[in-house]
Amino acid sequence: MPKHVISFVADDGYLDHARSFLVNCKRQGQWGGDYCMISPENCNNQDIEQRGIFILRVPTDEWNFLVKFHAFTPYFHQWDKALCLDLDMLVQDNLQRVFDELSPKDSECIYGVQEDGDTLGALKRWDTEHEQHEETYKELEAQYPFIRESQMFNAAFLFYTPGNIPTTTKDELFAVHEKYKEVNPSNADQMIINLHLFDRLRLASKNCTCFFGGDYPENRVVSETRGWDGTEVPVILHYTRWHAPWIVKCICDDGNEMGGYRNHRLGRLCHELYAENLAAFDTEFPLR
Repeated sequence: MPKHVISFVADDGYLDHARSFLVNCKRQGQWGGDYCMISPENCNNQDIEQRGIFILRVPTDEWNFLVKFHAFTPYFHQWDKALCLDLDMLVQDNLQRVFDELSPKDSECIYGVQEDGDTLGALKRWDTEHEQHEETYKELEAQYPFIRESQMFNAAFLFYTPGNIPTTTKDELFAVHEKYKEVNPSNADQMIINLHLFDRLRLASKNCTCFFGGDYPENRVVSETRGWDGTEVPVILHYTRWHAPWIVKCICDDGNEMGGYRNHRLGRLCHELYAENLAAFDTEFPLR
């Protein structure tokens, strides 16, 4: 049987988010495969590890916003397929559907979801001093001409075949960041992944994942420009850190729901489902 893994990044501040997410994957996502948490060496994750969760420990001096590069190390070669997710996501259907849809596709590629706008524009939005970095952007455009018109991929959902990722990828990603860190002041892994792995990035269908607003009932419409045919049921919704499932939201003064208030597929308030899953961690993942 092929070995599949769901991986994610968490430190001490995100351990409860990790616990709730693990239960979300198991209960709502019906996931029966492996899990791997990427954590700093000094993380108090022993309790989670004792429940059968793989732990990839990263040296403390390498723990920053670029830590997701470690998802591309040979450590993950023990699995045939890997899905790396951010914790501000909510699984609302069977996770096996993602593996069933994407596994038969090009195993050399990394599948994800795109954001609006081109990559160059996204780089400049994150670089608040981009007007002072004209020469660096000229060098970037010469090195990566696709950034003028290609859409940026979001790094919250990465599906790939670990054995087909070159063993030097992590170091190469860090090298690209070091070269262009002037225009990546927030140390965003997403920027560097889009530059260095552009030729591997492919679009996963809306049946796999999308941003939460795209799955609101009023947005489930046929749209050629958005790539929807109106029948999709996304397995995973990305709520983003501004609307993360753990944030307690409410009804606005005008009677409308705050963004990310309700998951309409599951018929649940997101923060209530988050709390329920967190409370069920010991039950769903007993000590071994």
